[in-house]
Amino acid sequence: MSVMLLVVEQDENQMKYLPVIRKNTNLGFSEIKQRIENGSPIMECNLFKDDEDDIKLNKLINELISVGAKIRLFDGKLVESKEVSVEYLMNRFDRYKEIQSQNKMLDDLMYGED
Repeated sequence: MSVMLLVVEQDENQMKYLPVIRKNTNLGFSEIKQRIENGSPIMECNLFKDDEDDIKLNKLINELISVGAKIRLFDGKLVESKEVSVEYLMNRFDRYKEIQSQNKMLDDLMYGED
C-alpha cells in the first residue's frame, strides 16, 4: 500500500474549490486556504486500506477537475520524482477493482456461493 497525497495548486479561482474541498475533507476554510498557499496536501489517503477513503479521494479528484482545479498527486512524498498522473491513479483504482472481482470469483468457485 502507498500513501497518496493530493495537492491543489494555487490560482485566482481558489474560491470555487473551497466548498468542494471542505465537503470532501471536513477541513475548515482557513485550513484549506493555508494548505493551498503552502503547497501542502489537502488530503492523504492510504490506498486500498479502506474502500471508503479510496472512494472519497476518487470523488474529490473528479470534483476538483470538474471545477477547473489544477491538482498534483504524489506517491508517498512531496517530491517531484514521486509525482504521478491522475490517469495513473485511476488505472490503479480500476486494476484494484478487477483484482477484487477476480478474487471473489475464485472464492465462489473454491468455497461455493453463500
